[in-house]
Amino acid sequence: MKKGIIILFAIIISINSYSQEETKNFRIGVILTLDSNLSSERIEFDKYRGYIAEYNKTNYKIGISAEYLLKNGFTINSGFNYSNKNFTGTYYCAVCNFLIPPSPEKIEMQFVEIPLSLRYYFLPSSLKVYADIGLINQFSLKNKIIENKYNISGKLGFGIEYNLNSNLAFQLGTEYNHGLTNVFKESNFKIKTISFGLGLVKKI
Repeated sequence: MKKGIIILFAIIISINSYSQEETKNFRIGVILTLDSNLSSERIEFDKYRGYIAEYNKTNYKIGISAEYLLKNGFTINSGFNYSNKNFTGTYYCAVCNFLIPPSPEKIEMQFVEIPLSLRYYFLPSSLKVYADIGLINQFSLKNKIIENKYNISGKLGFGIEYNLNSNLAFQLGTEYNHGLTNVFKESNFKIKTISFGLGLVKKI
């Protein structure tokens, strides 16, 4: 988590030190969220094997956002994020004969994510409310258990934005993600999370 915060501040400094001719339609930014895993407590590989999950690890998402203004308060949003979905899992196997019962262990799941969403800003003022809906392309990195290395999730988000000045704005929001594809070949288990976080966006 500390490493993620250091990366976030480095990105913020880079954005604020970067300047070019201003355009009205494009903004870039940084985001940092804390994520809570809402997935099933029983992670099934198939009908015999899997993990009993305890979602007690600190998970977060950090990344760069990109936004293009359309018309009438609508924008297209994308970005490039790193996220983790770590948990404590106890392995089970209905057809195995264990001499010693499996002990709980830390399971690491890490992803590179490329979201794509449509956002709408409700209030054309210094304080705005927004909602967005879209998809997240998830590419597996360090995962001990996931079989499908590419997955798609749906996202639904809400938030507020406050203009610090004509070029810089602060965002506070929440987002619900629900897996649309299975992470295992013989199971319909999908990852579900809810996130709470902040962002900083800048016109360029």
